[in-house]
Amino acid sequence: MSVAPGERRHLFPSASESYTGDRTTLPMAVLNGTGHGPRVFVTAAVHGDELNGIAVCRALLDAVDPATLDGVLVVVPIVNVLGVQIGSRYLPDRRDLNRSFPGSHDGSMAARIARLLVEEVIDGSHVGIDLHTAANQRTNVPQVRVDTSDELASDLAVTFGAPFVLDARLRPGSLREVAGDRGVSVLTYEGGGPLRFDEQAIDVATRGVLRVLSRLSMIPDAPGPYDPTPMVLHESRWLRAERGGLLELHVEPGDHVVEDQPLWSTVSPLGEERNTRSADDEGYVIGATTLPLVQPGQALLHVALPGDRMPAEDDPTDEEDDDPDATDDR
Repeated sequence: MSVAPGERRHLFPSASESYTGDRTTLPMAVLNGTGHGPRVFVTAAVHGDELNGIAVCRALLDAVDPATLDGVLVVVPIVNVLGVQIGSRYLPDRRDLNRSFPGSHDGSMAARIARLLVEEVIDGSHVGIDLHTAANQRTNVPQVRVDTSDELASDLAVTFGAPFVLDARLRPGSLREVAGDRGVSVLTYEGGGPLRFDEQAIDVATRGVLRVLSRLSMIPDAPGPYDPTPMVLHESRWLRAERGGLLELHVEPGDHVVEDQPLWSTVSPLGEERNTRSADDEGYVIGATTLPLVQPGQALLHVALPGDRMPAEDDPTDEEDDDPDATDDR
């Protein structure tokens, strides 16, 4: 199906079927500009409980007029349609869609949806922006994760204007990894938590996507950055509880912490202090648990460290919470 210059069309390729044979589609909008320019895609809700990106896509479609657009913009507000319907990070078969790329035509449900997205959206694009939130029972400070060795992605990540840019390693089977293998520079945005709209995280992302489009000379102007001086960081680590109990955080997401600063305490249900954790290094709190009850080994704070070090850690998934060495990209 073709989209004429200056036109916006809504497409609904088939993604799956229900038990009753009802067709499940992958809704997307294609905006074909009137002038020459790159092709950019914006995806959201690859994880079905991560909803902020849906609101960002809606705001983006309200803001961009194909009559004044140079290039092509493809917007997919809900990639994991089945997961969104049941409020789950995963597909109904419990597979993680963001570990299933590039997918296949005859594989699992996740593999088929991944292959559809690759063929209909990723292939032929120049730049992609993949919108995420933190996983269950966590929140993330607005941040952009990229491979900083990709000069275009690194430049666009700073242009985006979120408070932090993380040099994050790639996880096999992720959208970002597969798109990168195809020559597509992808920015992964993280902001807020699951199953809710976070207005600040939505605002940061909406401004950021429009700023990227302006930087690529696709739209005539863009709003100012949420943060005019993003901090580029190359290492982060999740700090984990040593003792179980009730959690008392002494810092908040976004805080700058210094060596030996108290980060949290755990206390018993009767109020007896069991453990206090202090910072080993200077850093910035970029993510945190939202659960006040903790067990030993549970990831509590995500702290990014200044300086040129190793690529940053990613948020542990549900399965990886048992693995203190899990360090890859979402």
